[in-house]
Amino acid sequence: MIKTMLTTIRREFRVMGTDAQIIVVTEDVHEGEDDLGHAEEDLRETERELSRFQEDSDLARLNREGRLLAGERLLATVRATARAHALSDGLLDPRVIDSLEDLGYRHALPNGEVKRTGEPSPLRPVDMGTWIDERTGEITLPPGVRLGLAGVGKALGIGWAALRLAGRHAGILVDVGGDLVALGHDENGELWRVSVNHGGVVGELADSPLAVATSTTMRRAWKANGRSVHHLIDPRTGEPSRGRFAYATVAAPTIIEADLAAKLLILEGREALRRFGGELRAVVTDRGGNTELLAAPEQAATRSEDGATG
Repeated sequence: MIKTMLTTIRREFRVMGTDAQIIVVTEDVHEGEDDLGHAEEDLRETERELSRFQEDSDLARLNREGRLLAGERLLATVRATARAHALSDGLLDPRVIDSLEDLGYRHALPNGEVKRTGEPSPLRPVDMGTWIDERTGEITLPPGVRLGLAGVGKALGIGWAALRLAGRHAGILVDVGGDLVALGHDENGELWRVSVNHGGVVGELADSPLAVATSTTMRRAWKANGRSVHHLIDPRTGEPSRGRFAYATVAAPTIIEADLAAKLLILEGREALRRFGGELRAVVTDRGGNTELLAAPEQAATRSEDGATG
């Protein structure tokens, strides 16, 4: 029997404000290179439509105008965000953009200490599902409301790029800022293996398919008014979360579940796991540097329908 020769090819670049890589394990290098290009362009298209920092993006237009006949990606992302908001009882709230900007995170991550421009305040309950007209695809925001969709948008973007590659090669991996989807196997026929880095390697996750996301208070962090702050805002206070965990890495059936669970572990601690199905695994490190492995209870909530792949 002739053994098929597999080659690993990769492409590294920056997108969505972070480092990204796409890996393809393939028999056909030419086809693999073409597919890498298509997948990279897919990620860039997600950024063009969903970035709050690009003035011509669909999201920036929605935030300026308050009403927009949404493109396919923005509509899918707002739908997924509304479901995440409901799943989390409001803890995952895209309106925290105002708190972030008050803390100085406006056009880019602050470099050095900044002055806070507003006072923290909790967000009022809202039903985000009423903002979407499913007949027309139009999104209408309440007066004064703006959205930040970075987390959900990145997760969905990874899933969409992976779908472009799924089934075309022996193995694929799409990694954006350490959040990733891996399908198939590596060139040795082994499961994909991913190191868990919490300021240093604290473990490893191996599976196929594999969807992994990490959330932390330690990376997108800066100082405002002499205090250390970060980008994970608790909508109950309008302040950066002060929970037990500093890092949470989650492996889940879909990338959107992994992303939501990682953020919720930071915001509400281990209680977050009750919201998810039993296939979820998490590695968490607390503020004292202690690491442990957690698993969701089997009787937890129904799986999210978003995110496409895992």
